[in-house]
Amino acid sequence: MNVNVHDYVQAIKSRALELNGTTVVVELSGGKTLTGTLAYAVTTDVGGYTKHPDVLTVTVASKAQTIRIDRIDAIGQG
Repeated sequence: MNVNVHDYVQAIKSRALELNGTTVVVELSGGKTLTGTLAYAVTTDVGGYTKHPDVLTVTVASKAQTIRIDRIDAIGQG
């Protein structure tokens, strides 16, 4: 199977935007699964361009876990 990594990362970022602030289940590439509240903050730089970070945060039992988007296999509503 030939997967375009850029397209895959963009799909994860889009899904993170949709689910921002909700409870999610995140499956990591190492086989671990996290369930918690998602925080994915998009910012705007001085030129007015939208910046989509390469990390997101899932808060599990009051502990924030920062995850690189390229380490995520799947993300869904939990």
